[in-house]
Amino acid sequence: MIIFESPFLRVEYNEELQTILEEWKLDFTTKVEGEVFRQPLEVLLQEFKNRQISKWLCDNTEQKPIASTDQLWLEEYYYPNLIKAGLQKVALVNAKNILGTSSAKNLLQGLVGHQLTIEVFNKNKEAKNWLKTA
Repeated sequence: MIIFESPFLRVEYNEELQTILEEWKLDFTTKVEGEVFRQPLEVLLQEFKNRQISKWLCDNTEQKPIASTDQLWLEEYYYPNLIKAGLQKVALVNAKNILGTSSAKNLLQGLVGHQLTIEVFNKNKEAKNWLKTA
């Protein structure tokens, strides 16, 4: 079920995997920062709360670099609230700029007092296969 779709991002709920899938798309038409960046992630967060989901697949393959103010928002607000909503298993698919994926993994692991299982993959299919057994 598609939750959000735009030229730069697709968010869906996968019933079979009981997972939220976040897939960034290559897009040069939209400036993705500030409210444009945050609004779909707020929708994703609300779905986590409403559906009581514990698994998240974030495919960063085509994600552009994130503005520093949005990076801070992820660190201080978004990731902690995903965990409060019940996040336990994370599958990250490497961005073409691998530093972005490493940064997300480090931030999530740095949230003290929370048990998260985080795996990093090179392909979306590998991440989905892992989530089937996670």
